[in-house]
Amino acid sequence: MRVLVLLPLLLSHFAIGQISSFDSGNEGWTTSGDATSPDATWMPTGGNPGGHIRVTDQSVGGTWHFVAPSKFRGNKCDAYGKHLRYDQFVSDTTNEDKSNSLPDVVLFGGGLTLVYDNASNPQLSWTHYDILLREDAGWRLAALDGPVPTEAQFRAALSDIAGWRIRGEYRPLADFGGLDNVVLESDFGFDLDGDDSSGATNGDFRADTLCYPFGSVADADALLFSEKPIDSVVVKILYASSDEVLELDAFPAKLDIEMANLHSIVLKNAGDATPSDFVLAIQLMHYNDLSPAPLRGERIIEFRVFTECGQVAIRYAYLPIFPPLDAGLDADTAVCAGSLPFDMHSVLKGNPDKGGKWSPTLSSGTNFFDTTRDAAGLYAYFFQKAGECHSDTAYVLVTIEQPFELRADTTICFGDTLSLLVPPGLADWQWGDGTRGSEWEVTAPGTYALSGRTQHCMFSDSVRVAFYTCQSCPFYAPNVFAPNSDGLNAEWRIFLPCAWFEYRLEIFDRWGNLVFIANDPSSSWDGSCGGRACAPGVYVWHLEWVGELFGERRKYLAEGDVTVLR
Repeated sequence: MRVLVLLPLLLSHFAIGQISSFDSGNEGWTTSGDATSPDATWMPTGGNPGGHIRVTDQSVGGTWHFVAPSKFRGNKCDAYGKHLRYDQFVSDTTNEDKSNSLPDVVLFGGGLTLVYDNASNPQLSWTHYDILLREDAGWRLAALDGPVPTEAQFRAALSDIAGWRIRGEYRPLADFGGLDNVVLESDFGFDLDGDDSSGATNGDFRADTLCYPFGSVADADALLFSEKPIDSVVVKILYASSDEVLELDAFPAKLDIEMANLHSIVLKNAGDATPSDFVLAIQLMHYNDLSPAPLRGERIIEFRVFTECGQVAIRYAYLPIFPPLDAGLDADTAVCAGSLPFDMHSVLKGNPDKGGKWSPTLSSGTNFFDTTRDAAGLYAYFFQKAGECHSDTAYVLVTIEQPFELRADTTICFGDTLSLLVPPGLADWQWGDGTRGSEWEVTAPGTYALSGRTQHCMFSDSVRVAFYTCQSCPFYAPNVFAPNSDGLNAEWRIFLPCAWFEYRLEIFDRWGNLVFIANDPSSSWDGSCGGRACAPGVYVWHLEWVGELFGERRKYLAEGDVTVLR
């Protein structure tokens, strides 16, 4: 920021009042009513002289107005008996309103609406207006045919101005109008940064980024002027903590200093203080945060100025404070896959400050690392650089130990053996049957489990082993038996040593008569026919059964004969 010395010449320059000359922008002027844009358009040329603002009629009904910005609002009690001055033109005067049906100027203030009608409408070239700010100058309450305001009412409105409107539309058809050189003769001004070099506007001040929580609350070219004596300036830290204070490097003469607490100061006129005395006191004032660990962020200092009119101005100083922070020291950690989220901040070594950011960003949006959503790798914990204040970064290397895999579930042939081996990388392990060998020979279907420890984690896994038939079942059917009373070789059946789902065995005599049925391979024929001993001879059998081959059902058919001996 540029350093300037406050000279009396500055006061005379600014004492002419609240001005909009529009030489570098639209200065915050807006519109109301039937305008094509909510903001007045700045025209860099064509003014009276220099730039001006222009508004185009939307021509859909209604009347549009120029609307004044904040510097024309507030307590302007010293403007009583002075003037509102401006230059105006319109683009077309045909079919214009000459009936004075609408006011040309509207003042909202003190809960009242004051209106004024100029003697003539603006012309195609720049037309100048001087409007006396006094109740007997032609002002009316609420409407052009309303009552004349009293002096008390007019002063009350000027002491609490909520807004100004200047009529810009004077014909029902499409047109546009211009405005330039608006002056409200209120000889008061308060600006914490006279040339706005800090980047703040509207009389405010923004400090350069502070690496330590100490700094001035106004620029070197701060200014304050007032036709009426300044009674007091109240300065306080908004939202202050107990460690935040306002300090004065010296106590200026002609001012009394009151401090209700450490974060507010009242500068009071001791009798003959000038605005310059108040400016000097403000420039001798500093903000300080005495906390051992000041928070990063913006501090706001509020200034309220009082005259015999009451409060006449509010301004703000913004102090962006970014003390150097410690990101800690580098660290590494190993975590188990599937474990609960953990606080990465707690892994850092040293004494890291809180409030930093992580890169890559953690899925939680906080300091917590989730093994199911965040990837292993190198993570940076950092504080961003602010202005000239340095940044700091520390790194955490995260390793995620993954669970071992015993093997995929499988199916093998009956009669085969599957060897389950301990996966590499396990420091200690135990099979589901309690053994600790390096392998487990599987010969029967079932689920086989292994638990073991990696470098830092305990994991477990299991495999399901199923068996199926890999060749057609070699059943056996004897071709002779003797169902005699000696009990030897007395019953006949088919031996089926394989899994089955359906089974049907039928036996017929030589005449085709069905003499025996079985639905289970364990059922046997005792050589009887209808409850009596069958005659010796040859009997035919027919077999249908459904078994399993390579895990799928398969139907088998077989026929043969058996000889019964007596």
